[in-house]
Amino acid sequence: MHLEVSEQSPILIKSQQGDYPVDFISKPSSLTSLLPKSGEIFLLADRLVMDLYKEKLGSLVSFPTFLVDANEETKTLEGVTRLIDWLLEKKATRSSHIIALGGGVIQDLATFTSHIYYRGIKWTFIPTTLLSQSDSCIGAKCGINVLPLKNQLGVLHSPAHVVICSDFLNTLPDVEIDSGYGEIYKLSLTGPEHFFDALALIVASDGHRNPEILEVIRRSLLCKKLVIEEDEYELDSRRILNYGHSFGHALEALTKNEVPHGIAVMWGMDIINFLGVKWGITNPELSKRIRNAMEKSTTFSIKNLPSAAAFVRMLARDKKVENGLMYFAVLHDSGDLRMHPKSLDGDLIHLVQKYLDDSPLFFTP
Repeated sequence: MHLEVSEQSPILIKSQQGDYPVDFISKPSSLTSLLPKSGEIFLLADRLVMDLYKEKLGSLVSFPTFLVDANEETKTLEGVTRLIDWLLEKKATRSSHIIALGGGVIQDLATFTSHIYYRGIKWTFIPTTLLSQSDSCIGAKCGINVLPLKNQLGVLHSPAHVVICSDFLNTLPDVEIDSGYGEIYKLSLTGPEHFFDALALIVASDGHRNPEILEVIRRSLLCKKLVIEEDEYELDSRRILNYGHSFGHALEALTKNEVPHGIAVMWGMDIINFLGVKWGITNPELSKRIRNAMEKSTTFSIKNLPSAAAFVRMLARDKKVENGLMYFAVLHDSGDLRMHPKSLDGDLIHLVQKYLDDSPLFFTP
């Protein structure tokens, strides 16, 4: 199904590093008019995206271009070093501007490199996946892997501009569209702009490739905007955006990234909702409705789930562990996520095992 969507008005993200706009366009050919007006431009691009869209990108392809494969091995210090070596070879300076074209891997690589190159240069992000368009494109945060662990290194370095082009979604495989909805479901339950009920109706009626997708993206970003503008450096309230990510990241690491990130996040939301109900925190009826919606969100199946003990051991290496306690983002009700410290002990292993024994989401024996 080809997505036909109307363009949206820009969103302005307020940042201590400099405010930046998020523009919405429908065709890649419109990108040319939104390029920086000053500074030498260098393009960092996902090799696959460039192969698919080279003929549609206009003058963007005329700039010096560094192509990479968008995988977890790329978003490592080795990947950053290769990009820096290339920028030095091309004589990029403090006034140079990086254009990053691709999904989350490209964004992480661009953010980290732009932050440390000449102590910080400007960059523009053109996200091409649903996951990056609906969530990660704003907020300045990045994560670099120290494999097999995800996102152990990172910086916060805001883009100068974000441009969301809906046309890129048309070439994404279904599993990548499904993965994007992991972050959309998370944000639809976040803060005063929460919209889970409306989202569930849209998806039930028209599926993931629905004609309202750009409005869904916009509403997701508006939910995130309120959080990151209040706590840009993740010192307090922004930590709720880790909802679903603690167990999600553990699942990714333990399966060697065979589970796409957004699907791992949905799985992580389901298990933390299960635990939240057991802890007397999460609304049981809402937990059921979320699971019912997410069960229909993908045909992807997870095989050979690790043991409960393996999950808890992996959680112990998470950045959100402080003084032996794991700080989980737990859903109370729609729009109400809070942080709760829990011991990584035998009681947690017991509850996780109970979840694994009770038909976990997406699991196919």
